Amino acid sequence: MSIFGKKKSSPPDDDHSASSLVPSDQSLGRNPNRNEHLFWYTEEGYIIAQDNTCQHEYVQTTPCPSCGGKLRVIAHLNRAGQGLSELVTVCQNCRYTVNFIFDISNEVYQQWWADQLGALYIRQYDGPPREPVNPD
Repeated sequence: MSIFGKKKSSPPDDDHSASSLVPSDQSLGRNPNRNEHLFWYTEEGYIIAQDNTCQHEYVQTTPCPSCGGKLRVIAHLNRAGQGLSELVTVCQNCRYTVNFIFDISNEVYQQWWADQLGALYIRQYDGPPREPVNPD
């Protein structure tokens, strides 16, 4: 037994359940203003992200390049000063690691983030937004 012991469970509070705190008509971390450039690549090879949720959606729909298994996020590296966000994943089957580097310098992401933070928003990347490259 640890020195901290086991957390005692408390009876559910009907007035303050976790599900009542989350609006049912909106997904937290999802930008309602996503556009056609979502998941396009930049010239540098970064994947365009337009909110936090889409980064995890991208990982969930990408199979392991080694065995085709399911990937799981094990770390999120904040590279906002470079206009980037990096997710480190591991295959749940073969343990192969894959890093995904997302561009968050684009105006869609930055405006969404500014809307979330209001007056607290400070743009961390002072370079110009990276441009999407047409996938065709």
